[in-house]
Amino acid sequence: MTSPRSILVVGAGLAGARCAETLRAEGFDGELTLVGEEPFAPYERPALSKEFLTGEKSASDLFLRPGSFWNEQRIELVLGQRVASVDVERRTAVTSAGRLIGWDALVLATGARARKLPFDTPEGVHVLRSLADAQALRRELLPGVRLAVVGGGFVGAEVASTARKLGVDVTLLEAGSAPFARALGPELGARLAERYIDHGVDIRTETAAAAFLSLPGGRVKGVQLADGDVVDADVVLVAVGVEPAHELGAEPAPPIYACGDNAGSRGHWTGAAAEAVGVARRILELEPLPEQPPFFWSDQFGLRLQLVGDTTHADEVELEGTHESFIARYRARGGKLVAALASNQPAAMGGLRLEVAAAA
Repeated sequence: MTSPRSILVVGAGLAGARCAETLRAEGFDGELTLVGEEPFAPYERPALSKEFLTGEKSASDLFLRPGSFWNEQRIELVLGQRVASVDVERRTAVTSAGRLIGWDALVLATGARARKLPFDTPEGVHVLRSLADAQALRRELLPGVRLAVVGGGFVGAEVASTARKLGVDVTLLEAGSAPFARALGPELGARLAERYIDHGVDIRTETAAAAFLSLPGGRVKGVQLADGDVVDADVVLVAVGVEPAHELGAEPAPPIYACGDNAGSRGHWTGAAAEAVGVARRILELEPLPEQPPFFWSDQFGLRLQLVGDTTHADEVELEGTHESFIARYRARGGKLVAALASNQPAAMGGLRLEVAAAA
């Protein structure tokens, strides 16, 4: 295969940025363009639900690299524009502002979009995916405000935790029997639910939102549940997962590549970063790096939760430690270790990652 002279990376999130960085670090010397539809340089998303909402971090604290980095690396940043169309035969792309960009290799790192609920959304109902989303939500989280969080996954739980720190009244709506019961097991789900309640969160399990109720002026006033109950709310966060952004429709096959949430990294920081490095190395025809088990972390209600591996393959869970500080080992039939979760035990995580990698 002929080495590309120009590479276009579509999507300026973590995956796109890490792919572009790796291309330069591994010796690519041609034209390199990174296009992002947000007006911000690449930034870290995990802090959006935590330190950014509390005000501990500003927008400038979130940037992945200093502003000068991109020019120094000769990576052209095209921000505030999305790639509207791709012509695979001519190897060109057109942005929403009408700019035509040629490419020899194309990397799709378009990420994912927050899922929305299938009914009318009044003012005061938010999602949290982008920096702009976080800025809008942060303006609303004032002491005494009533927040309803629809969805008890990681984003919903982290925002609930942050909101309680800010003096916000929080109701968490979870479709399952307990938060994370499917992902982490019923025992841990119940343990986390107890902790949320201890921190003042009103948890409603095995329930779903059926509609948003609004005031005459169009502002949200509550969430109607499937069973007919109503949760009064001044602000609502919908945190029911994401959908891969596949609007361009291009299939990833050389000279087109994909990495990040649109390629199935499941929203995990380390997974998106590893995929991006892998794609850059494939484009440059370098040997792949050793594959590592998925790794994810979450900060909520005084717990630093770190998860390595894939719990979906587990048949049993071994728990050791206290409610505050514990380790859970997830094993498949025959005792094979497939995942491990550490709570407030950062020193143990290195060993657990090695255990899970060795078992894999």
